[in-house]
Amino acid sequence: MNEAIICKPSPVKVFAVTAAPLRELRNFLVYKQNPELLSERMRRQPALSFDELPTTIREIGKILGAEKCEKNRKLYFDCTKSQNHRGVLIHNFNAQFWVHYFRCGIGLVSISCFSSIASAEGSVLPLKLRTVADSYEYQWFIHNLDLSFFTGNISKTTVIKLGSYFIKRINPTLAYPYLICLENIGTKEPYKFVSGSFERLKEVLMWARFVCEGLKREREPNGRNWVSPHVMITCGNFRFEPVFEYSTETFINAVGALAVKENASYTVLRDGFRRCAGDEGFDSVRKNKHRIFLNLEHENKDVPVREKIAARNYLVDWLKEQGIEGERIVKMWNLIE
Repeated sequence: MNEAIICKPSPVKVFAVTAAPLRELRNFLVYKQNPELLSERMRRQPALSFDELPTTIREIGKILGAEKCEKNRKLYFDCTKSQNHRGVLIHNFNAQFWVHYFRCGIGLVSISCFSSIASAEGSVLPLKLRTVADSYEYQWFIHNLDLSFFTGNISKTTVIKLGSYFIKRINPTLAYPYLICLENIGTKEPYKFVSGSFERLKEVLMWARFVCEGLKREREPNGRNWVSPHVMITCGNFRFEPVFEYSTETFINAVGALAVKENASYTVLRDGFRRCAGDEGFDSVRKNKHRIFLNLEHENKDVPVREKIAARNYLVDWLKEQGIEGERIVKMWNLIE
């Protein structure tokens, strides 16, 4: 390891993580369980899988070994309990990397810029509390540290090993390595469905359009029953789950929000972006976002008339399969005659 790099035990006694970074952890695990979404660089991270991905902040807290989950959806970790957590403060080129290793094989690195490492250490005084929130620059990662690192008191040798492990093994495999230059783009696919399919998504949205026309016809038999065919879906990424962005039709919006939960598309990561400490112009959300635009009018040209007539029954059956939210739409819009 470079002699200019300083590794010290983290002075943090209590470590807190807010809801936004924890939601991103779930999306990060979605990517890890679907390695085809990852860049070649990120595939070098160790494998980690769960029988079921955590869906709530409290479930994530149990996996990470949090001591407390507040009502405001913030997790607290007691860093003095060495069985669940190890923290290291790394200083390099006027930037400090706060690296947190959790016993379960998950880690978090956040960056802060101070003139010296003493300033970084002083930033957590006097409460010895550090919070990672959405306003911080941070990344989740997977590690395969031996469990012996989490037992006993942390020594100077252990701190150096943990710092070196991050610099040599973790940093090169991050989605956006710190102070790492451009790499060749290795992926052409813009997105992939981690559940459901593109065809199923279009099918459900086409049913919704036919039903929307029928609802307008029932309300205004002699009126103009035009329904906007244009919809847009924003694919998920590390920070956000897939979202049905907009349609001018309220009914299609309601159905579309359920459709993207069943048919979830995530952006395939691409190499080639440089992330430097303190680069305020970098926007990881903008760099890794893909939108799907659909014109349902064009898609509907090949749909048989009998399917258009039966669309209401198809959609009602599908909504019932979606549980409480689907039943609510059926009841709200009186879809069962």
